Amino acid sequence: MPRKGENIYHRKDGRWEGRYIKGRKPDGRPRFGFIYGKQYSEVKKRLIVIKSELYRKPDCLPIAYGSIKLCDWADYWLEAEIRPHVRPETYAGYRRNLDNHICPHMGGMAIADITPLQVQHLADSLSETLAPSTLHGICRLLKSMFGAAAEKGLLRCTPYQNIRLPKSRCKSPRVLTQTEQRKLEEEIFSNNEPEYLLCLYMGLRVGELCALRWEDVDFENGILHIRHAVHRVPLGTEISSTKLVLGVPKSEFSVRDIPLPAFLSAILMEKKIAENGAPKDFLFKGTKTECRDPRTMQQKIARLCKKLDLIGVHMHTLRHTFATRCLENGIQYEVLSEFLGHSSPQITLRHYAHCTPETKRLNIERITPVSAHLTGKKG
Repeated sequence: MPRKGENIYHRKDGRWEGRYIKGRKPDGRPRFGFIYGKQYSEVKKRLIVIKSELYRKPDCLPIAYGSIKLCDWADYWLEAEIRPHVRPETYAGYRRNLDNHICPHMGGMAIADITPLQVQHLADSLSETLAPSTLHGICRLLKSMFGAAAEKGLLRCTPYQNIRLPKSRCKSPRVLTQTEQRKLEEEIFSNNEPEYLLCLYMGLRVGELCALRWEDVDFENGILHIRHAVHRVPLGTEISSTKLVLGVPKSEFSVRDIPLPAFLSAILMEKKIAENGAPKDFLFKGTKTECRDPRTMQQKIARLCKKLDLIGVHMHTLRHTFATRCLENGIQYEVLSEFLGHSSPQITLRHYAHCTPETKRLNIERITPVSAHLTGKKG
């Protein structure tokens, strides 16, 4: 469905009409161009392309100056300046925030008329329903978008100034207790599903797990090479339609080599022999695709945990559990950071500077009473 301010209309003849400013008349009034299509999504895509090409040219920017709407600038900025330089899933997140939160509130407003007070009102409104971390991400996007518009001359100064936001708190991740982990591992073993052990004992992300090929497993040297990740990316400008693609991991630091535990190496070798796995074959195949879909992994672990009555557990919980077990066993943050593919130990510390109930209990028991009366010993 069209959103407010994007100049796409459903005509009486059943077609969709898109309108854009392509010039100015002698009296200063806008001169419009029109495109038509049988579907809204078709018109929207074509309109974005036309506007992107129009606003890409510096001499064409004055055509829309003072009247270009925020939603028009957002479409151009995201498609022409951002999308070619970010990962597909990053683009999808930006598009989702624009379509769901920014444009419904301010999309129909002329970008040059937006004030800091209106931006603050948007932030206050969104803070009532969104988590602080989500709101901070939306506002960073808005700030970048206004900054780019100011550089293009569409704004005399950015309206993103002195915006007050609630503090973003880092919530401790869900981690399996040792009892819960034992129950889950027994179920994994009985179902012959070693894929989940790679997350529990090597800290892989689900996309990295699905992308593994047999050539990534170095049995001779006991190393697992993380070189790719499977992602769901949007088709065109519509994020509701997606496809599965094999791409690079989350960041350059996520491309890494992890020592392969001996027991996992034996399990994987047994699996390879049983399947007669070729180097280019995926370790975990899908039913409709060559590799397993991350969503299938998520759905299956959800069913396992429901059966075991494990609440709040998903694929990333296994990665959190691996990190926590590492710290409980004295592995340093610097080493764990490389295992997880973080850019720095500080990120690892920020995410995992917490204790499980078991760790708290073990440490509190180390504190012994000073007084003999409390220990029951006679002096």
